[in-house]
Parts: sequence; C-alpha cells; structure tokens
Amino acid sequence: MSKTIVEESLAYLKREVPSFEDIRVDRVCLGWGYTGVRLSTGDVGLCHSLLGEMPLACCQIVRQSGTLAGSPAAGLAELAKSWNLGERVVGLATISALSQIILKRGSQGFAMMEGNILDQFDIKPTDTVAMVGNIRPFVEPIRRKASNLWIFERSGRFDEGILPDTACEELLPEADVVIITGSAIANGTIERLLQLSQIAREVGVVGPSASIVPDPLFKRGADIVGGVIVTDADKALRIVAEGGGTPQFRAAVRFVTMKPKSGKDRTRSQEKS
Repeated sequence: MSKTIVEESLAYLKREVPSFEDIRVDRVCLGWGYTGVRLSTGDVGLCHSLLGEMPLACCQIVRQSGTLAGSPAAGLAELAKSWNLGERVVGLATISALSQIILKRGSQGFAMMEGNILDQFDIKPTDTVAMVGNIRPFVEPIRRKASNLWIFERSGRFDEGILPDTACEELLPEADVVIITGSAIANGTIERLLQLSQIAREVGVVGPSASIVPDPLFKRGADIVGGVIVTDADKALRIVAEGGGTPQFRAAVRFVTMKPKSGKDRTRSQEKS
C-alpha cells in the first residue's frame, strides 16, 4: 500500500527539519474554529478543529488532554494518522507547526508568493469550478469569473446551491478548476478528492489547514497550495483560544501561495471531452 499524504509529510519533516527528535510541544489549544500547536522552536501550526464532524458522545475530544504540552513533537505529529478525528486534528496542527520551519526557510522544490490566491487560478468565463468546502470569500469572485460554481459541504445546511460532499464522486471529474479546503487533509478525504480531480485543468488545496510541506500534495495532482506562515505566535494562539478563524488570522499570519518549480504535465486536461 502506498504512503498517505500525512505519512509522506512526516517522512519529509523527519529528513529535513534540523534536530527533529529534540523538538517538544510547548502548548496545544483546541478552539471552536481552529486548533493551534506551538513548538519549543516558537513555531505555530494551525488546523481546522472540525467539531461539526465529530460524533461527540461526551465532553472529551482528545483522550490525551492534559499530557500534550511537553511531549515530543514527533510523537504528537503521529496522531495525524489516527482514526480519531480529534487526535488527527491535533496531529495535523503539529505537522503544520513543524512544516513552518521548512516554509520559512523556503525550498528548492517549490516557489512561494504572497497576495490573493484566487489571482493564481486561471479561471475562464466558460469554466465550471468545483469548490470542496464552502470557502465564503471565494464564492462571489468565482461566480463573477466562471460559468458555473459547484460547492460541496460535508456538514451544515445545503442551500444556495450547496451540494453534499457525496456528490463529489459524480461531479468533480467534470470540473475545469477544483479548489479543495485544507480541512480535507484532516478528515482523511484529500487523497480521494485529488484522485477525482485528475482531469481538471487546475487543482488547488487552500486554507490554514493546508499549511504543510506541499510536495506530497503536488505529487498527487495539486497545482497550487495556499496556506499561512505564522508571524505572531502569541496572537495566533489567542485567536484560536477565543474562537477566531481565517479573517482574524490576518493580524498574525502571512497568506502564501506555493507552486512546484518544475511545473506539471498538462496532458490530463486533454482527456476531457
């Protein structure tokens, strides 16, 4: 069986992050909107808490609560492979924090730029755009550019043209441009979504939860990865603790877009007829 995106990300970090095994977890904060993990290096990683997807039978979300701070970051990052969604979220936030070390120094394998990520997509007037996750700031700008916009959601009310995420199986292969929320990495659907998007002309994975080393995503067909670099660790964790989300993070992060420097084979777009 081939490795998952999480497994490849962990292997990359173990290989590339200096003194990987010595890094400890300084603080874990699970907020209503996002979960934040700060490391002994000062780096902070973020992941959508996905509380709406958790079948909460009681008040407990993470079994190890009370023991996470002070633990090795390598061990906490392994939780991203758990089938317990609360643990996965904490694990992915730890992977995101470790990835900050790589993103801040840059890489020979990908180019990084700042600015509005939507400007990086070549959306044409005849395009059908599929957006997995209702990323509200994207909706109106995309509708002004594209012929059609499909929005897929796993939870919440399915109104205003929003479809259940099960419709991805049928409709994603028909889209010209696909934009996937980074939360799909946390809930374990990202591999299948990228597989369904292989015929699309452009594929992006975006959001604070997508702030991991991008190489495993590029390898599976993503053209664009949009994430954040945390510039104010204390403020970012305060926003998490106070139930904030992406709009509030603007005061504590830089929004960045990553693309592979080598480019990608475009023959897949010709398969669509």
